[in-house]
Amino acid sequence: MVKMTQDQTAAIGSAINAVIRDRIRDLRERAGLGRDELAERAREHGAPESFTANVVGFLERGRRGLTLEELFALAGAIEVTPLELLGDQAAVLIGEGQADAPVCPSCGGEAGQLETTVRADVGKLGELGPLEETLTRTAVRIAAEIDALRGDAVKELPRLTRELRAAVEQILNGRRAVPDPDDEDDLDDLGSPD
Repeated sequence: MVKMTQDQTAAIGSAINAVIRDRIRDLRERAGLGRDELAERAREHGAPESFTANVVGFLERGRRGLTLEELFALAGAIEVTPLELLGDQAAVLIGEGQADAPVCPSCGGEAGQLETTVRADVGKLGELGPLEETLTRTAVRIAAEIDALRGDAVKELPRLTRELRAAVEQILNGRRAVPDPDDEDDLDDLGSPD
C-alpha cells in the first residue's frame, strides 16, 4: 500500500471536489432537477436528513467537501454510478483501468474493483470460522452486485451498501467477540446444586 502525505491527500481531495462540483451541477441540470429535488432524492438514497438544497449549493460552489455516504446517495439520486459521478477523477481512487482486475474464482469472469478490494481484505483475515466464511462470501457477493450496477439498477446502491456494511460489521464483531484462550472461564466456581 502506498502511503500519501497529508499534502498529497489534500491535493487529491481538492481535485476530486473540483470535478464533483462541476459534475453535480451538470448532471443535476441534465436531469432537469432543482437543488431541492436533488437533495430530496439523495435523502431517499441514503443521504442524511441534513442533506438539503443548501448543501447541494455548497457542493456545487466547491465550498464543502463530499462524504462517501453522500457520494453514493447523490449517484443514486442522479441515476449514475459513483464512478460516473467522479468522472475522470475516479482513476485516483480505483487505479488506471480494470485491465489488471483478477479473475473471479467463483464466477470465472473478471472481478470488479469493489469485489477485488473485498477479496483482498478477506484474505488478510487469515483462517475463517464457519460463520465468518458465510459472511465473507456474502460480502464478496454483495460487492460483485455493486460493481455490476448500471442504469436504473443504481437505485439499489444504498440498500446494497447497507447490506455490505452490515456483513463486514458482523465479521468484525465476531472477531472481537472471540474469547481469549488465556481468560479462563471456570464454571466450577458456581458451586453445585444441593
